[in-house]
Amino acid sequence: MTNLLRTSAGSHERILVIEVFGRYAGFTALLPTMAGAANRCVIPEYKFKIEHLTELLVQDRQKNPSKYSVVLVSEGATFEGVDMMFSNMEKDMFGHAKLGGIGDAVSAKIKEVSPQFNNGRRVETINQHLGYLVRSGDPDAIDSIVPMAYGNLALDLVLKGIHGRLVILKNGRYDNMPVDIVTSTKKLIEVDKHYNTDRLRPVYESFIDKPLFLI
Repeated sequence: MTNLLRTSAGSHERILVIEVFGRYAGFTALLPTMAGAANRCVIPEYKFKIEHLTELLVQDRQKNPSKYSVVLVSEGATFEGVDMMFSNMEKDMFGHAKLGGIGDAVSAKIKEVSPQFNNGRRVETINQHLGYLVRSGDPDAIDSIVPMAYGNLALDLVLKGIHGRLVILKNGRYDNMPVDIVTSTKKLIEVDKHYNTDRLRPVYESFIDKPLFLI
């Protein structure tokens, strides 16, 4: 989806700000950035400085022959001086307040402070909240095979009268584990290991002996 938006960003030589879902964890911003979807990303686990982000994005834009840059913004991210933003007073079916709006704030602030890093000229932005569009891409082989296998594994457990288990991939193989192991703690990005707080992007080093998706 990010690649589809690059055309507009490049055509108008703007900074592309994309807000993605994720609540209190930044995996949906960090991993796509690692895969090349963006120059920078901001995540809930680290409160960033908007001036520093803008400076990096302006530099990225200047280095790009097409004169654009991209930042992925996790919906739970915040910058210094701003609290976590909620889209409205509504709650989802689990009682969680709906997050949203940080992309709008980041986009507006980038335009405001960009002249400081662009010889006094403002850099315009394109601001997009992907939401469910992120989930609507065409499936690849893994997207098709893994759910089919999970469904079979779950049915096998039901037929055996086994409950309270979650089907998983562990060490590259299908397995299951107690549900409370997964729900007992929040899975968050370990900032010191996986996020470069100076460059506002993933850590691209020490891949040896890491799992396939690194985190």
